[in-house]
Amino acid sequence: MTGINSPAATPAYLHQALSEFNPVNPPGWAYTLTTRREDRTISERHDPSKPPGGQWVLLTMDGRSPTAEETEKYGRARSAGPGGSQANFTKADIEPGSLQLIRETQDHAEFSAEFREAATGADKMLGHLLLRLKVDKRVPYVSAYILELKEPYSPILGVKMQELRVEALFRPPNGDQPSLLSQMTSHFAGRIFFFSTGEDLRLTYQDYTPPPNELSR
Repeated sequence: MTGINSPAATPAYLHQALSEFNPVNPPGWAYTLTTRREDRTISERHDPSKPPGGQWVLLTMDGRSPTAEETEKYGRARSAGPGGSQANFTKADIEPGSLQLIRETQDHAEFSAEFREAATGADKMLGHLLLRLKVDKRVPYVSAYILELKEPYSPILGVKMQELRVEALFRPPNGDQPSLLSQMTSHFAGRIFFFSTGEDLRLTYQDYTPPPNELSR
C-alpha cells in the first residue's frame, strides 16, 4: 500500500473526488427505491417535497399492486422511522491522513481509510469498521464505498455481530446532477442471545427527480 499523509501528496483526482463525495443522497431529491430481502421485493417512491406523512408511497409488493391492508400497514411502519438504508458516517468522519492506495489502474483506484478519533468516539461502531473507497479517475468521483467489520463485535449485551459488509455504488455526476446512490447491498450475520440470525439486502435507487427549486432554474 502507498500512504497519503499530506494534502500535497494527494493526487488531484482523489482530492476532487473526495471534495464532491457524499455517502448519502443530498436532501431534496426524489427517487424510487426497490428493496429485495430474501424472496420478498417491495418498491416505493420517496418525494421529500411532499408534506410529512406523504413522502413515502408504496408502489408494488413482489411485482403486484399492494392491497389496502398492506398499504395501511406500510404507512404505519413508515411513520415510525425513515425508509431506505443510510450510511452511518459522513465525509467529515474520514481521516484524510489515513488514506492508503490499495491498487490502481489507468482509470480506477481503490483506497483504504480510517475514521477520525472523534467520529469513532461518538459512534463506537465506526471504530470496528474498515472503509474502502473506489474512485473513477476519469470523472473523477467516488464510485463505491465498502464497509466491513474488522472482527466480531458485541454492540450491546446479548448481541454479537459476526459478519457485516455494506457496499454502496454511485452514479457518476452529470451536468447539474451530483453523484447519487445507485445500489446498496448489505450482509449481516450474528447472534442475538442464543439465536443465530442473518440478513441480506439489496436496495436499488432509480428514477431520480431533482428538488423543485432546481427544476425552476
